[in-house]
Amino acid sequence: MSENLIKEYEKIILEDPEIRSFINNNKISKTVIENNLARFINQYENNKKCSNCPGLHSCTMDVYAHSTVLSLYNDTVNLVYYPCKYALPETNDKLEMLYFPKNESLLNKEIDFNNSERVQIFKEISRFVSNYQNEEFTKGIYLYGEFGTGKTQILLNLASLLSKRNTEVLFVYYPDLVRNLKSLIGNPGFETLIQRLKTVEILMLDDVGAENNTEFIRDEVLGPILQYRMMAYLPVFMTSNYSLPLLQEHFSFGKEEVNKIKSSRIIERIRAMMEIVELKGKKYR
Repeated sequence: MSENLIKEYEKIILEDPEIRSFINNNKISKTVIENNLARFINQYENNKKCSNCPGLHSCTMDVYAHSTVLSLYNDTVNLVYYPCKYALPETNDKLEMLYFPKNESLLNKEIDFNNSERVQIFKEISRFVSNYQNEEFTKGIYLYGEFGTGKTQILLNLASLLSKRNTEVLFVYYPDLVRNLKSLIGNPGFETLIQRLKTVEILMLDDVGAENNTEFIRDEVLGPILQYRMMAYLPVFMTSNYSLPLLQEHFSFGKEEVNKIKSSRIIERIRAMMEIVELKGKKYR
């Protein structure tokens, strides 16, 4: 491609606010732009197709009823596909939230994926949404990172998306769940709640590791829930401030060998059921 043509294409893509923001946020060099020019042009064309689209009957995308965003990894730009807004029904009745407000503005808050720190989580979300089918096991996600990086918001958006695709989701703030379960011990409501956590189609536990944990919660609540869901091929998602080694320490309760073994079993189940993703980057709190 001639230098003049490259300059002309660069001028076109830099006129697109979304592409320009992606380039600026990721500090992409001119060399990287030129090496990935075809994908920038594809995104530019896709943005034009989607910007004034009146509905699915007019969709001209190469993957029907999907939009795209750019992602960057090791100076390589890729297009990531996700279902467009017209592909989703308007209902949100399939989403149940425990110890968390069901706020529509919070559930549908826009997330910035235009930076390198969020490439992996976006890929994992795309993987799950694309591959998930009822009664066929698909790994969930264990999303960890520092406070304020947007872990909860990312899972809330995913929960909203899945529920609009007629998938049953239970989103739970885990520290309050633990506190409530302790108060229900000996009450019939305890087993009712445990059964709900075991059998819901998709379970999302937010802020695991922030709870006031006990051996009882570890061995009689979390362990059996994960074991049941693993055997029943039911997905689990978690957010935490802890990496898995730190979470294992959290569940160990000291140096006793029996507690180390029981903690290790929890971590093994998490590894078997979830892809492990660290979320870095900008803090939103």
